[in-house]
Amino acid sequence: MQALTPALKRNINLEIPQGHLRPLRPEDVHPCYVDGLNNHDVNKYLVNVRQRVQTLETVRAFVNADHLAADAVLFGIWIDGQTRHCGTVRLHLIDREEGTAVLGICIFDKQAWGRTLGSAAISVVTQWAFVNLSLDTIEAGAYANNVGSWKAFLKAGYEVAEDVCGRYELDGKPTVVRKMVAHRAASGSASRNLE
Repeated sequence: MQALTPALKRNINLEIPQGHLRPLRPEDVHPCYVDGLNNHDVNKYLVNVRQRVQTLETVRAFVNADHLAADAVLFGIWIDGQTRHCGTVRLHLIDREEGTAVLGICIFDKQAWGRTLGSAAISVVTQWAFVNLSLDTIEAGAYANNVGSWKAFLKAGYEVAEDVCGRYELDGKPTVVRKMVAHRAASGSASRNLE
């Protein structure tokens, strides 16, 4: 198995109907990305992001850490014709021996909401991970009242594994988190393999 090095990540490009995804690099960070992460409508479901005000420096540091990590890939989502990415899909806690990982998504540009980019991006990254990283299971979680998020996972082929009650809070109140899962046996093939 090839290691997920920065050099290898630079060769990954995944096509979706309205655009493409590729791993982010620190130089991809732009002010609209930072502003989006600081917007309450965007970050209300992003536990770690909303804990403090994000800056160009903090976001670049996060992107760089994932760029260098052997157990994570932070993909940017680009819409055709746009020079800046509008969202991210993060595959992390990749354990190739166990065949598992965790996936999260954030469309930070509100103008890109409602365009089915989320489900397309989730699907292509999931399929890429099954084929290229030999993963068997990918997990995700979404607050139950974040209907758009968990519906995007369902549309991308994930199933509800369980609803977890009483363990999580949102805005200081107990809430339900919907745990989602995708298995390799139920998946198709990736749009492009690693070279």
